Amino acid sequence: MKKVIALCTAAVLCLSLLTACGPKEPEEKQVDLAAFAQTVQENHEFAALEKADPADQEMGAIMLENNYPGLKDMDLEQLEVYLAMISFSGGELALAQAKSPEDAAKVKEIFQNRITTKSTDGPGNYPEEVEMWKKSAKVVDNGSYVMLVNHPDSEAIAGEFEALFK
Repeated sequence: MKKVIALCTAAVLCLSLLTACGPKEPEEKQVDLAAFAQTVQENHEFAALEKADPADQEMGAIMLENNYPGLKDMDLEQLEVYLAMISFSGGELALAQAKSPEDAAKVKEIFQNRITTKSTDGPGNYPEEVEMWKKSAKVVDNGSYVMLVNHPDSEAIAGEFEALFK
């Protein structure tokens, strides 16, 4: 009887060692959003973009709150937002890495709200700008990473964003 118990115990130990060798959940690839934003702006012509830095309480934080309400108060891994200083030019680029799937969903919602706001006729929205937002703006996400781009090359830029994770 002792031999049977010893054999069973040995078998359980061996099986527990094998479970540690099983497939692991893949880690999300880390992407430098500032470097990507720089590359995008070098490869695609944007008109007079200004970085909205949340640490800049005088200008950046206000720009973020006015254009992306709720975004500056989120605890994000990375945040890169570039707004057109000439509003009718319409170009814009916003990138974020969230710390959780829930935060990524919230960022995506904030980005989508920006598109909705800029795609409607209203105070401060020029007709040409509204058309560009309707035709060219898009939100793309990959795990905890979310991007909003409004640019005539938005499809190509979205492809470049997706390529970062391959």
